[in-house]
Amino acid sequence: MRCDVCKKDLTFLYFIGKDNVCHRCVARHTVFKEVGESEDTVMRKALRAYDIKCFDDLRKITNMQYDDLAMGLVKEKNTQTVKYKKNKSSAVVVDDDDSLDYQTELDTEY
Repeated sequence: MRCDVCKKDLTFLYFIGKDNVCHRCVARHTVFKEVGESEDTVMRKALRAYDIKCFDDLRKITNMQYDDLAMGLVKEKNTQTVKYKKNKSSAVVVDDDDSLDYQTELDTEY
């Protein structure tokens, strides 16, 4: 995959909103310097706590906000980040005269 900032092909990228960004660009352009070396827990917490839709929103986080995140003063939002499509109707159709065979009935020992 290709980093949207430096345009290099890398195998591991961070998906920040709609952008794909490598760890070097995150460490170079934001306050999350530790991502370039080893750890990304504070950045992941920032993605959950703040409303970040793209890499430019991540760049706007200040050192004061970073310190608050690292100390645990900012609470994460309890919003659902991934939306699932709910199936209202069943994919299996059974007529009135038919019945479903359960897997235990089909498993017979010989």
